[in-house]
Amino acid sequence: MSSVPMTTITDDRQPGSHRGSRAGNGAASARGSVIGKHRAEAQRSGGRRALATATIAAGLVAVPALTSPASAHSSYTVQPGDTLSSIAQDVGSTWRQLYSANRDVVSSPNTLYPGQILQTGGGGSARQAAPASSGGGGGGSTVQDGAFEQQLLAEASQLSGIPYVYGGASPGEGFDCSGFTSYVFAQAGKTIPRTSSEQAAAATPVSGDDLRAGDLIFYSPGGSVSHVAIYAGDGMVWEAPGSGTQVRYAPIWDVSRTYGRF
Repeated sequence: MSSVPMTTITDDRQPGSHRGSRAGNGAASARGSVIGKHRAEAQRSGGRRALATATIAAGLVAVPALTSPASAHSSYTVQPGDTLSSIAQDVGSTWRQLYSANRDVVSSPNTLYPGQILQTGGGGSARQAAPASSGGGGGGSTVQDGAFEQQLLAEASQLSGIPYVYGGASPGEGFDCSGFTSYVFAQAGKTIPRTSSEQAAAATPVSGDDLRAGDLIFYSPGGSVSHVAIYAGDGMVWEAPGSGTQVRYAPIWDVSRTYGRF
């Protein structure tokens, strides 16, 4: 019997399959790496978006909410040079309303101090034009009246400290009582008589219950008018009281007196 040469059969599938498995695993690993990269990138992108969203949200929270002019003016801190009139214009109110709302901190509509906090109540909803005067007697005070009174008191306050001089009627020479009142009225745009008795005779009489800032107070302790002062509100006046004194802001004298208005 002839012998058949023995041939060693090598199963190439095994190495092939092993190589194929390694290649397949490598491809899977590569695909997994790519997928992992995409997933990581997506997560990072999502994180950036989340961070951006959070930043925007934080930014929106940090930005003060817009307020209406009325709510922005619920209170006001007095600055140097302010007057009730100028503040009233800023908040859409009138000086009378501000003065009335702040009587606990403002002793006179003419006297403000930097740093005072005034309650404005939000001011008016809008500024309104001053009503025209009807021209009839007995009408209430108009906005123009209030502006004049405020100016009158402002003029008086600027003369504080000027010495009393009998017969004086100007800052340069000093003031007596009626020289002071006539000068202040002239600076505010209104001419009144020179002496206290003449001013009392020419003014329109008003009662104590109707007394308002800018009215004149005529003192007559001896029966006839001997002194005059400008009422500043809240029981106070501006006056040039007598020899050895100066123009001052002071309480009303507790003596016989009458009241007049120009």
